[in-house]
Amino acid sequence: MVRGIMRVRAATGLGLLAALLIGGPLAASASASLPEFSGPFPKAFTSTGKTATVETVAKLQATCTGASDEGTIETPKTGTAKIRLTGCKALGFECQSKGAKAGEIVTSTLVNTLGYINAQKKEVGLDLSGPASGAPFAEFTCSEYTITVTGSVIGKLTPLNKALKAGKKVSLKFKQSKGKQKPTNFEGAPIDVLSGSVEGGAPVEAGLKLTDALKFSEALEIHG
Repeated sequence: MVRGIMRVRAATGLGLLAALLIGGPLAASASASLPEFSGPFPKAFTSTGKTATVETVAKLQATCTGASDEGTIETPKTGTAKIRLTGCKALGFECQSKGAKAGEIVTSTLVNTLGYINAQKKEVGLDLSGPASGAPFAEFTCSEYTITVTGSVIGKLTPLNKALKAGKKVSLKFKQSKGKQKPTNFEGAPIDVLSGSVEGGAPVEAGLKLTDALKFSEALEIHG
């Protein structure tokens, strides 16, 4: 009887050890999968924003009086979006992208990636970067000057871990000061910021200041 109990305990102990060995990595990978958007996918969204500023460290500044986005979340971590800025001026002139209305700057179709700005503080951001094709983030002319913006920019998303009904808004806030973006990268990832250049000139670091209110077509939760 005693031997039988010992065999059961030994088997149980081995079972627990196996569960820990197998379950440990699984639990870690599940945790590592965060942050993420809740499904199902795709989820379409639109957004509105007020004043926006694109500024370089060389003090070149383009200011706009309004913003609107449209895009899609396609997987738990990725999607695409296009930003349209209105009432834009730089270098004392009205600006516009090719094919857009006067005063409008329209980005390329950007790639969106979700990530941690600070995992411990539960700060989550959305990185907007130029297309894989190599097209610029945005390009526009102000009088005879052509301005090209490349690279990527991260905005902070709120709220987290809150079930939102369709139509409820998510805040996406981009911050910069004197051309310096905040934040400049996701936690543990390389620095990747915007650069701006006037035709014929060298690109210099740039930042975007804009607060967007994203409205999703379906219920959503940002798990962080």
